[in-house]
Amino acid sequence: MQEFIIYTDGGYSASKNVGAGAYVILKSDGVTLVEKRSFVLRNETSQRAEILAILAAVNALPYRSCAKIITDNLAAAQGLGKSPRRRNQPDVDLLVSYKKLIREQKLKIDLKWERGHNGQPFNELCDCLCTEALAEAEEKF
Repeated sequence: MQEFIIYTDGGYSASKNVGAGAYVILKSDGVTLVEKRSFVLRNETSQRAEILAILAAVNALPYRSCAKIITDNLAAAQGLGKSPRRRNQPDVDLLVSYKKLIREQKLKIDLKWERGHNGQPFNELCDCLCTEALAEAEEKF
């Protein structure tokens, strides 16, 4: 079973009502870069952008792999660890998609929260990717 480490970030620009997400996927050695990506989302909050970054990263994983996902968004880390119980639960649509993706791809995921902006290079890289995507979106929209 292949093992990976994933860092994610999400952001939001109120002036243009756009969000951005970013992820970095590393091999389990914690050094070798597999993939990095950022994207812009219209009309999405930073919370949803973070969760969508996690979803995008999980979707990029090979079938039957395992990953440790490290996010600096505590609500996302806690929320994705829960089962969807009620329709009015925040971000329930993303939670359902996340659980379905993990089940269908037979993934083993360990979701962990770490404080952001603590000097961890890959957390900082995700933050930079996200900030750059937001800056580009602000110029376009």
